Amino acid sequence: MPFLTREAIQMRLKKRVDDIENGYRQNVGITGPSGVGKTTLLCDFFQAVSRNSRMLPVYVKAQTIDGRQLTQQWMGAVLSAVLLDRTLNIPKTLNGLLREAEPIIPQTVTAVKHLQKIIRQEKYSLAVKELMMLSGALARETGKKVILMIDEFQALEELPGADPFALLGKQMMLDKDVLYVVTSSAVDRAHEIFRDKLSLLFGNFEVLSLTPFGFMEMDQYLASRAPVYRWPLELKRFLFHMTDGEPNYLDLLVHRLESHEVRDFPQTVSTTALLDVFCQELFDRRGRLALLFERQLEQCAHLAKSSGPYVRAMLALSHGRHKLIPIAAFIEETVAETKKILKRLVQGGFVVKSGSFFHIPDFLFRFWLREVYQKRQGLFLPEERILWKHLFDELNRILDLCTRVTEEDLGARVEALLKEFRNDVVEVDRKRIQCPQFSETVVLRHLPHGIFSLSARGPRGRWLFYLSSEWITEAEMEKVVADAQHLRKIQRKVLISLGSMDQNAKLIAQEAKMQLWDLRDLNCLLDLYDLPKIILAPVKGSHELQENHEPFVGTMAQDLSALEPR
Repeated sequence: MPFLTREAIQMRLKKRVDDIENGYRQNVGITGPSGVGKTTLLCDFFQAVSRNSRMLPVYVKAQTIDGRQLTQQWMGAVLSAVLLDRTLNIPKTLNGLLREAEPIIPQTVTAVKHLQKIIRQEKYSLAVKELMMLSGALARETGKKVILMIDEFQALEELPGADPFALLGKQMMLDKDVLYVVTSSAVDRAHEIFRDKLSLLFGNFEVLSLTPFGFMEMDQYLASRAPVYRWPLELKRFLFHMTDGEPNYLDLLVHRLESHEVRDFPQTVSTTALLDVFCQELFDRRGRLALLFERQLEQCAHLAKSSGPYVRAMLALSHGRHKLIPIAAFIEETVAETKKILKRLVQGGFVVKSGSFFHIPDFLFRFWLREVYQKRQGLFLPEERILWKHLFDELNRILDLCTRVTEEDLGARVEALLKEFRNDVVEVDRKRIQCPQFSETVVLRHLPHGIFSLSARGPRGRWLFYLSSEWITEAEMEKVVADAQHLRKIQRKVLISLGSMDQNAKLIAQEAKMQLWDLRDLNCLLDLYDLPKIILAPVKGSHELQENHEPFVGTMAQDLSALEPR
């Protein structure tokens, strides 16, 4: 994965391996939406660790059929670890692994056999406890450090027993020679587990966030993935708007584009070809994106015996109903019942709760729900050609919108967002942001270096916003602070930095009690209010990589955000 955020996380993982070799352990959690590349990153990490003779990598795929299958996977992963450097013909059954591994790790094999006996006796709580002890037993018997990787670790809830995460936390405290590296697509649930179950003195997690590609990363991806194509800037903006830089979506769309027309010399992607590709992937029942979204909706429907309210709740969200009462009205359920439905959708990772807002963060999935699934469900005749044309026209409309809004003044975009606020409190990247209802907004003046200020009057006073799309230096920040001091009765000051800023500039802003929003924060707010995101093409020679993004390590470490603005 030769891209910025992924390279940074790979470097971080390598550092954690070096640390445990030197007697210091810092467990790692990697969160991010499904399809962003967590499993691929973990598999690459597994391969890298397997080349280190002082380490034993153990990879556990936690999302399985049920708790019984997960237990089998875990035992097999532990036994396989000692066979990696000895043979390529690793047995595919647990009994075969036991026979092959017994001469090498007899004590661990005995522990596995004892665990199998406990399971047959249906002593499930004890079985889960002993299952989690296997990695430590392997480390002690081999004298090597064990790197235990658990992919989609929130699925450990499927294990039988009262509280698998409490058991895991206790075992982490004891297994000083085991480095835990876990991933999760259920971001909110994962952070809840880290905070409530695994925030331990010697077992705390450094939590890193693997986000979709930024615009520059997507540009790099397109150049390396399909060098035969030349992409007009407006089509790249449209592609980024629709996919939000999700690597899996980009791969599927480019693969479909390659099947359209492949030549041996560079060619320019046409608007019609790209819109046709989207239509085929989203509308054709054999399109891989359509199949992927159908499967996601089926998983959502399986949350309860009566699936209708859950599917309707997803449709309500796709139509911009983000608050409890409008959602309840859309799905024709009581507020109390709607609360339960939304809670289960959040727990299942289908929906994100942001303050008083509920949200499907995946734009393309929302689009498919609204423009393909719902319209197909409402069709009275078995004639879908009109729906195909409607989809093509809607995609074309969005393409025109993407081209048009990028030419608008950024101040107008921010002003449009502020007018949508209705005394909301939302959570963006685990930061609570107040969104009061403003009675008026006024662009005040432009400062040097592309910075301008905007005033908004709220119920308790005025808010002052500064917006810049350029790199902000210490000197420029001092000018902003000086400008703000000329204005009186300001309730809150907000600096929106769409480019980036040096560390000293950040400190000056914090000392001046300015709230800081970056492009990611602003785009999250725009998305919550169903407004088009701001897409900034990188400027040659920009400073966006100059900032040090080394995450802080504490009892609960901060996320490693994307290394470029989105």
